[in-house]
Amino acid sequence: MILEHIGLTVSDLERSIGFYTEVLGFTLLRKTTTNAYLHLEDQLPELTQCREELEPAPPVDPQGCEGRMHRETGITHLGFRVDDMGTALERLERLGGVVITPPYELEPQIEYAIDVEAEKLRRATKPVGRRSWKIAVLADPDGILLELIER
Repeated sequence: MILEHIGLTVSDLERSIGFYTEVLGFTLLRKTTTNAYLHLEDQLPELTQCREELEPAPPVDPQGCEGRMHRETGITHLGFRVDDMGTALERLERLGGVVITPPYELEPQIEYAIDVEAEKLRRATKPVGRRSWKIAVLADPDGILLELIER
């Protein structure tokens, strides 16, 4: 079994397709009148048009992000690894992304990690060649939290 895709319900399908393709670099894979599949290499988010008219409610400050990420159940954010936080943030802000939590250093207090060979997994187990990771949080047009992490 593999995790095939992540589904996100959005208030405006066309606007969200634009944000995820133009700002985050995804490519439209397929689209219907009610949903769209995007891809970035083999990562597959599915955007589904909400059937009720809702106003997006992005968090307005770091405390709102903290509350959503650590005090709610369910999918709380999407995490994107970047090679250079400064360059990534500059690009995302230039394209309309709104930084909610500016970059900060996180020195993880890891209680358990296995040794792995795969680069993606290895970088997620512990900081490589440094003591900390850089993290920042943005929101998409519907307030879905997008975590950038420089590992």
